[in-house]
Formats: sequence, C-alpha cells, structure tokens
Amino acid sequence: MGTNSGVRSGVALHTPISTLLLDPYNPRLPESLRGGEQADLAVVLEMGFDAFAVAQSIADNGYFAAEPLIAIRSGHGRFTIVEGNRRLTALLGLSHPEIRAEFADPGRWSEVADRAGVSPATEVPIVVHENREATHVEVSRAHVVGKLAWRPYMQARFIASRVSEGRSISEVAELIGITKSKAADLYRDQAIVSQAEDAGLSTGEVEKAFSVLTVAMSNTKLRDHIGAPLGSRLSAGAKPVPPGKLGELRELISWVFGDEDSEPVISDSRQMSALGNVVASEVGLGSLRAGKSLEEAKQQVQNAGMNPRERLVKRLTAATNALGAAGDDLAEYAGDVQVVGLLADLEALLESMRNVVDQDPDRVAT
Repeated sequence: MGTNSGVRSGVALHTPISTLLLDPYNPRLPESLRGGEQADLAVVLEMGFDAFAVAQSIADNGYFAAEPLIAIRSGHGRFTIVEGNRRLTALLGLSHPEIRAEFADPGRWSEVADRAGVSPATEVPIVVHENREATHVEVSRAHVVGKLAWRPYMQARFIASRVSEGRSISEVAELIGITKSKAADLYRDQAIVSQAEDAGLSTGEVEKAFSVLTVAMSNTKLRDHIGAPLGSRLSAGAKPVPPGKLGELRELISWVFGDEDSEPVISDSRQMSALGNVVASEVGLGSLRAGKSLEEAKQQVQNAGMNPRERLVKRLTAATNALGAAGDDLAEYAGDVQVVGLLADLEALLESMRNVVDQDPDRVAT
C-alpha cells in the first residue's frame, strides 16, 4: 500500500496490535518510569493523559486509519511507537484484558471494549522509520503545532533530550517550529526543574504547572533572585542556578507553588509581576520570608517608600474605610462575643491615640 500523503518519510504498513510497544522513553512519562515495564507505562498514560476518551472514540467510530502510528523497529517483529502512545494505550486497553485490569476503573474499559471488538490480532496502520532520529520532525511537529499540543514541560524535555544528543538550540528550534529564544528559555526552565530535583526539592507541582514557572522566569526580578540567566546565555549541560542560590530557588518554588509547610503566596500567574516587585525590595523580601502574604508584603513595600506623615495618613485612611465597611454588618452580629471584644480593643486603641494627640502642644484645634 502507498504511504499517507501527510507522511514525510518511512514505510507504511499494517500490523497486529500485539506487535506494538509503548515507547519507554516517551517525554510524557515521569523520569522514574522511563524504561519501565509496558503494563506500568500503560497505567500511567491511561491515568494522566485521558486515553479512555480515545478508546470511546475507537469504539464509536473505529480506528482512524488516516493517522498512522509512527514507529521504529524493536526486533523480533515488534515495533516501538514513538508518536501515538496515547492512541496505543487506548488500543492496548481495549484489546488486552490483563492490561485494562490494572487501570483505575477497569469496569468502564470492559464495557467499551465489548463495543469496540478489538483484539490483539487487530491490525492498525503504522509508519516505520529507520531510527528514532528520523522520527523527530514528525513527532515534534505533531505535538508542538498539532491539534494536541504537548504540555510545556514535555516540550521542554523534548528540547533537552535533543540538545543532550548534540543538537544546538537553533537546530531544535527549527525542528519543532518555534523561535530560538523560546526554545532556549524552555531549555533553561527544564534545567531549573532538574537542578531543583537533584537538590532534593519537591518538583511535582512545578512539573504539573510548568507554564507558571516559565512566567516566573520571564520576570527579570524573579530570575535575578535565583541567579538564573537568560535562556540564550545558558550553555548546554550547565546548571542555571548558582550553588549559592539554591536557598532562593527553594523559597521561590514555595512562593509560587507552595510546599509541605505553606500555601503559595500567589493564586494566579498574573500576580507574578507583583511578586517580582516585592522580592526585589529588601523590605518586601523580608516580609515574605517572615511569612507575610503577598498583599501584606506589598503594603510594607509601599509604606517603606513614604515619609512618616504619608504612611500615617494612609494607614488611618485604610482603617477608617475598613471600619466603615464593617459597620454594614455590625447590627447582625452585635451580640457576638468576638465582635464585642474587637470593638473593645478598638476603643482602647482610639483612646490611646487620642491621648497622644491631646498631649501635643502644637495640636491644631478641630
């Protein structure tokens, strides 16, 4: 049979599902599972990448032959699927009861498998390439500019893998159709994650929300805080964070993603600029390190830049506005013990402040 018109190279053929292997070096996989057993790989891909939706589509509409799996030979008549592992996971779950039995919800898979009528002997289209390198253009373009784009972290790992093989950032950027500067920044950002992991920091949340890290590293002040360079200035294989800045890297991860002891200080990546401004201030940085919220730290930064009178007026104005707003709800909770206690505290504070004013010989009468 002829090759599909969308295929740049390789040999097209049909082969039984039983001859197909999931790629143990798929960038979608966690580092700890790379090179693992096929059943383990299938469980992770089913759980994390919604292979069940593909299985339902196959059961309802059949396998879409116009999108062949991209493969390399693995010996003994078998093929490793380099592109299409989500689809292969769906096929394996439908055709192999022992594999779907390990999935999180085997029952729903069995129901769909009964409708699909797929077995290990069912043949599907693949395109076989000579080696893994020969598949790079198709794999990268399918994920980076295709309708199912890679998550940013997986895209960054793909770039890092190609660079480790000796390709330049420029070559990889051209390969996957993005700018050199973007490829360089992604390379740097995954290197930061790798370095954090090597240093014993928890990076699970960072990997899941890698795009948030890319926003953080686009902020000059946050980048300077951990000593990371522009992506274009990072040499291949170099560690982006200086050894003396690992403590700062730890706290940045905590502020942005949270950790075992604290919640993140930002709730939205749009707050990254504000975080950068606070971190760049000695007063703001000290506030965050003391456990203050981002808003509290911002306020302390603002206060530090004012003369004492401006600071006093700003604080009194804020207090007046807050008390005015509190008055809207006071009647409903007038008998609440905590509310009554807080009002007593306010009265004491006001009396103390009034005494200071009354004792001032230069006070202007009101």
